[in-house]
Amino acid sequence: ALHDSSARFDPPRCHPNTRRAILDYLTEWIYGRLDEDALIMWLYGPAGVGKSAILQTIAEQCSQLNMLLAAFFFGRSDPTRNTFKPLIPTLACQTAIMIPKLKPMLESAIERDPFIFSRTVSAQLQSLIVNPLTDLMASDCSIFACPESCARLIIIDGLDECADSNIQSNILQELAGVLRSRTLPIIFLIASRCEQQIGLTFNSTSLLGLWRSVALNYTSSSDEDIRLYLTDKFAVIKNTHPQ
Repeated sequence: ALHDSSARFDPPRCHPNTRRAILDYLTEWIYGRLDEDALIMWLYGPAGVGKSAILQTIAEQCSQLNMLLAAFFFGRSDPTRNTFKPLIPTLACQTAIMIPKLKPMLESAIERDPFIFSRTVSAQLQSLIVNPLTDLMASDCSIFACPESCARLIIIDGLDECADSNIQSNILQELAGVLRSRTLPIIFLIASRCEQQIGLTFNSTSLLGLWRSVALNYTSSSDEDIRLYLTDKFAVIKNTHPQ
């Protein structure tokens, strides 16, 4: 689902003034201001630690600035969001909305192969995203001219909630294959639990040098965020229920 999809009504997001350190770090990376060239940022941590809230907040902020190219949020309990099948089509559709010149190219790709949506992750990624973007850049290199102001961020949340662990690995490997040539100036922000298969894939040679990670755990700063949240909520209760 998209970050603003009705399927995710009232999604989790960061309370104002919480998670500032991690949000600021990710924002600096998105703007290309860090002294590292990672094309994939992996945010990982246990269930309930706030990964989806952070990515939702980043998605909303970047969307307002027209810097979000596309986003997909997996959902373990939702049969429409717990397989890889909607992933690439959803990302491709959003990409064509953000870059309207891609629309006829995407339509042509579907006309050439009406069965593209039933093909592999690799085939869909190449046909619906990589090839159209590559062709467009060949004729108009200005679409990604300024990393600080163009839509180049793709968010994938809850990768571990995709039902097949082999597919989880396949998705990462295919993204790495696309990014390794560094011909497409896009970056991926991915969040998941630190499942064994995902961790092994990130540490494999196919992703070597392409990624950085941020471990999200329960810390003293989490306690401070909780205190701030409760203080604000109690203030709302006091104002709306005066005695």
